[in-house]
Amino acid sequence: MVERTQSFRESGRMQRIVMIAPHFPEYSYLLSRALSEQSDIRLMIDQAALISEYEGRSRPVAPRVEVQQTNLVSIRDLWTLLIGIIRFRPTVIHWQEPSGFRKAVLAAIVVTLARPFAVLALTIHDPVPHMGGDDAIARRLAPLRRYTRRSVHHIFVHGLSCREQYLEEYLPAPHRDDRVHLTEHGIILAGEKISSPTGPFSMLMFGRMEAYKGLEVLCDAMEIFLREGGEGTLHIAGAGPELDRLEGRFRSLPSVDVTNRFLPAAEIIDKMGACDGLVLPYLSATQSGVLSAAFANGRFVVASRVGGIVDVVQDGVNGLLVEPNDAGSLARALSRLSGDPGLRERLRAGALETARARLDWSKIAAKMIAEYQ
Repeated sequence: MVERTQSFRESGRMQRIVMIAPHFPEYSYLLSRALSEQSDIRLMIDQAALISEYEGRSRPVAPRVEVQQTNLVSIRDLWTLLIGIIRFRPTVIHWQEPSGFRKAVLAAIVVTLARPFAVLALTIHDPVPHMGGDDAIARRLAPLRRYTRRSVHHIFVHGLSCREQYLEEYLPAPHRDDRVHLTEHGIILAGEKISSPTGPFSMLMFGRMEAYKGLEVLCDAMEIFLREGGEGTLHIAGAGPELDRLEGRFRSLPSVDVTNRFLPAAEIIDKMGACDGLVLPYLSATQSGVLSAAFANGRFVVASRVGGIVDVVQDGVNGLLVEPNDAGSLARALSRLSGDPGLRERLRAGALETARARLDWSKIAAKMIAEYQ
C-alpha cells in the first residue's frame, strides 16, 4: 500500500483507525469499541444520534474510543472531518456507507484526498437498494456510490448473499473482486439480561414498514392462522407507508395489536423480552439489524428465505425459514410454533448461541483488523 502504512505494519504497532459513521450509531459504536481492544480508535459520529439511540438504557463503556462530533452535512463539517483525520494520523479510515446526497459527496471527497495516505475501508450495509423509498434514493446516489466503492482498498459486506448481490450489481462476469470481505452484523439492542417469555405464544414485528418488509403477506398469514384455529398474539411496532396502508386490516384481527410509531430502543427491547420470537416476512433483504437484535435477546425468528437472512438463520436451529411472499407457508410456521413450546424453547437457545458464537463484536473486530492488512 502506501509507504507510511507499510512501515506501520512492519513495526508491529497498533493500527490507528478512524471510523466515520454517518448512520447506524449503535452498530458503529459497538464495532469501534471492539476494535479498540486491538487498535487506537477515533469514532466520528453525530453524538446526538448516539445519545438518542441509548436513551433509557445503559451504553457500554468504551474508554479507549475517542469520539468526535461529526454532522457530515456542510463544507464546514468537511473541514472539521479533515482536521480530525489529520490530527489523528490514522493508518485506516473506515466509512459506514452513507445514505443522503451531501453525506455521499463528503465521503467521495475524503476518500479522494486520503487515498495516498491511509488504507480506506467501506462497510456496505445494503449492496442493492430495498424496494420502496430506498430505491429512489439509491438511484440518485448511484454515481457517487460507484465512485467511492471503486476507490477504497477494502469493502465489507454482511454475508455471502450480500457479497453476491454486490458483485452481480457492480461487476461484469465472472464477478470477482478481491477487495470484498465478509463480516457479520454484530448484536445490537441487547437487553441487560435474557429472560424467558411467561405468557401465551406471541410474536413481534418491528421497524421501518416499507414495501420490502412483506407486511401484507403477514396480514394474510395471520388471517389464515386465526381462521384455522391458531392461538397466539402478534405485536406490530413501527412506522411507514405499508403500516399506514394496512393498519385497519390488522386492527380488525383478534390477537393483533398495532403501535403505529417509531419506538425508542429501550421500548423495543422490552417488547422483545415479552415475546417468543420475531417475524420477518420480507420480500427481499440484504442483511438485517432486526435479526441481530432478536438473537442478541435470545429470540428466534420466523423469516423469509431471502438475501442475507439465509446466511444467519438455520432452519430448525435458531429460527424457521419460509418461502417469500407465501402467506400459507408463514401461517403454517406460526401454527407449528404455537403448538410446540419445546420447539420454541430450542429455537430461543439456538438464537442465543448464534449471537454468542457468530455475532460477537470482539470476534468481528479481530477478523476485520486482519483484513485491513
